[in-house]
Amino acid sequence: MKKILFAVVCLFVVSLTVSGQRLNQRSPEESAKQLTERMTTELNLTSEQVVQIDSINLVFAKAQAKLIERANGDFASVWEDMRKLNALRTEAYEKVLTDEQMLAYQKMMEDRRRNRPGREGN
Repeated sequence: MKKILFAVVCLFVVSLTVSGQRLNQRSPEESAKQLTERMTTELNLTSEQVVQIDSINLVFAKAQAKLIERANGDFASVWEDMRKLNALRTEAYEKVLTDEQMLAYQKMMEDRRRNRPGREGN
């Protein structure tokens, strides 16, 4: 009886973990909006820039979601495509942001990479 109860509890915990991970996944629209909001604040975007950056972020968030879906858990298989996609996004930003804003954006992304979970020193 104890073994059955233990198995049921384990299954319950695993199911909560899996469903919790699904809840934490954002849609491309949510991801784009969150990045636009962060960029608006940290880069002091004008209202015209916000519209343009939001559009860029949405296009690239949707493309990234497709790559992640295609990877089916094997992210190494799409790593090079992700790098190309990020380079294209940066090119698009360069057409909208000032030189000063681009420097601030690059610093923002470097800080983000440095503070990512699983990195040494965290």
